[in-house]
Amino acid sequence: MSDRAPIRIAVIGAGVAGCLVVHGLAGEADVEIFCIEKGPEANVLAGTGLNVGPNALKLLKQCNPNLEVALRAEGVSLPWETWTAGLTDGTVFLDLNLLQVADNTVIRIRWAELYRQLRSPIAAHIRYNTIVVEMGYADTSAESPLYLVIEDQQTGDRQHIDHIDLIVGCDGRYSQVRTTFIDQPEPKHLGVCIYRLLVPNSPDRIIDDYQQWFYNGHRLLAFAIPGNEVYIAGSFPLAAGLEIPEEAKTPAYLRAAYEPPTGYSEVCQFLVSSVCANIDQIHWARIQEIDAVFGDQRGHVLCLGDSSHAMFPTLGQGATQAFEDGCFMAAHLKQWLANARQKGERINIPAFVASVESIRRDRVQFAQQFSREASDALLAGFDPVTALIRKTQPAMLNQLRKLYRDTPDVRLALKR
Repeated sequence: MSDRAPIRIAVIGAGVAGCLVVHGLAGEADVEIFCIEKGPEANVLAGTGLNVGPNALKLLKQCNPNLEVALRAEGVSLPWETWTAGLTDGTVFLDLNLLQVADNTVIRIRWAELYRQLRSPIAAHIRYNTIVVEMGYADTSAESPLYLVIEDQQTGDRQHIDHIDLIVGCDGRYSQVRTTFIDQPEPKHLGVCIYRLLVPNSPDRIIDDYQQWFYNGHRLLAFAIPGNEVYIAGSFPLAAGLEIPEEAKTPAYLRAAYEPPTGYSEVCQFLVSSVCANIDQIHWARIQEIDAVFGDQRGHVLCLGDSSHAMFPTLGQGATQAFEDGCFMAAHLKQWLANARQKGERINIPAFVASVESIRRDRVQFAQQFSREASDALLAGFDPVTALIRKTQPAMLNQLRKLYRDTPDVRLALKR
């Protein structure tokens, strides 16, 4: 392939999946890759935290061990080693060491820090503050390349980019790429409100590793991240209309929502008090998912991450599956490129896109279904004790082992 033009790949969105695709392919001689990101380099809106699932860093260590080490560094993240769950009165039903169900521990990190670690090494390949004004196929032929019209939001300058072989949509659940080339996804609502915020930890650092506390269909999730801060994600059921009522966004409602007849535990009292004291900092949303899609009919567009398969956040698999997507797609394309070099051919992009879908679909649908099933304790009228006891049973633990351990093995692809 040395006498042929490199494959030109446009990645739309410098989130988790987009960055990992660029990381994996930026050094390939047969690839010209660039990323379009509408936001600034320092994403000031990424003000909350996340726990990254074991399956994410397991795959990342295979594909990019230096980045995996960087994400685990002191001051960047804290280790996620245990999972505690119980009732808001302090009764504990689950006290799980992650190594019982995973091959590795993982991390708790601020979103902004994750973006910084992912983006800094590939900054030369990302065009920040840039939007896609138009995108499409150049003509109706089967081998037609794609094009983009992009606009710098700071200068207003526009640029037409031709001869694109593959557009990778990593631009979130409201994906412009998916809407343009595939479909307008119809969100499926769980009937649950979720809200998120960061608060200072208590002087005695009462919150540490990953924990969940329930009262009826109401849940408080929390863990500490670097900087002596605590990430809190609260949830409560919504009525059939699905809209979040304004009265639910008040301290009075939230104080009462999680309080059992016997009163709060010390930890849950801290969480509820912190939520109520920082009510103006809360980000409110409704839990939803979208059906998984991957490629368009003509085979030169591939969606990854939330663009492809936004899922209920109950098991923290949204960003984690984006890790899997980005690592796998880049490693798989490297394998295809190596095979094409040996044959002196150019890779068949539609066949490659179809291959990614055929390998990833079952895994993604399993993660979506498992996340859906694990959300039962968030629903109105569901007994949390039943749900919590179920989490301790072999069936649930085996599902977690499948989720955390059965990642696609990309090492053979990377050795070729």
